[in-house]
Amino acid sequence: MMHDNPSRSAQIAPAPPVLSIVLTVVSGAKHLADCLSALISQEEFDLDKAEIIVPYNLHDKAIQQLESVFPDVIFHPLEMSVEAPTGLCHEHFDELRATGLQLACGSYVAILEDHERPATDWCKNLVAAHQLPHAAIGGAVENAIDKPINWATYFFDFGRYQNPVSPGPTTFLTDVNVAYKRHALDKTRPVWEHGFHEPAVHGALLSQGETLWISPEIIVYQNRTGLTLAQVIRERLIWGRYFSGNRVADKGLPFRLFYCIFSLLIPVIILAKMFLNVFKKKRLRGKFLQVLPYTLLLTIAWSWGEFTGYLTGKPSAYKPAVHK
Repeated sequence: MMHDNPSRSAQIAPAPPVLSIVLTVVSGAKHLADCLSALISQEEFDLDKAEIIVPYNLHDKAIQQLESVFPDVIFHPLEMSVEAPTGLCHEHFDELRATGLQLACGSYVAILEDHERPATDWCKNLVAAHQLPHAAIGGAVENAIDKPINWATYFFDFGRYQNPVSPGPTTFLTDVNVAYKRHALDKTRPVWEHGFHEPAVHGALLSQGETLWISPEIIVYQNRTGLTLAQVIRERLIWGRYFSGNRVADKGLPFRLFYCIFSLLIPVIILAKMFLNVFKKKRLRGKFLQVLPYTLLLTIAWSWGEFTGYLTGKPSAYKPAVHK
């Protein structure tokens, strides 16, 4: 005769979440709190089916204090591998994303940054879109702060993701608004497990025959309060160098010098792409022209950063940390 085991229900493992959301800390605790508040207020989506993961620099005390405010969020302290304050080193962001992806258990794994505010139907639309057979699905980015420096930063970073976005296959998606099928991430794990680089991951997926898809209904809003011109110029210098330094890290000086010469054309190329994109979308043309002087400064800063990376062959001036 069989007897019921009274502890049987306790032995059954909980179902894995449908959606894992990895939040990258870029702007700090205040922005993170705003983003988390937007996520826990999502409409028409059962948050019991989701997990929110926040990897962060273990020395960031302000982030630690949010753990009691958001008890259902998974906060994961991390000893960073590079000696630099977060914000002065792009390597941290890639490391935080990679750590979050390794912790994620959901069928779909999304990435956001702390200064993004997802639309109220973001979770619902993201999960619905993933019923399509695409490995990665991303969406649109809009600006929520009506200040010149915010608009200039938005046009520089995310103008190509401004709605109207035509739904369909694409070769590019932004890592501030994207979600992957778990099996697709697993197939590309060697590419991202030590640092998530969006172009490398998406290139690996495409090379494996997977497809990327973009949807205008999956929307996040850039919500970077307190942004200053000095801060944004510093970011473009750091991020431009990081981009080019990684690009030529294994190349000799003659090759790098060729790219240094080429980099003199970068401001023209970047501005031309922004002009074409804004006028093609037939939105915000007046706003783009209004903040063009700021956008030009950001373009010059990025170009100088990119030139520095090509010249030195190093993505940053900071060294790997020595953990005792």
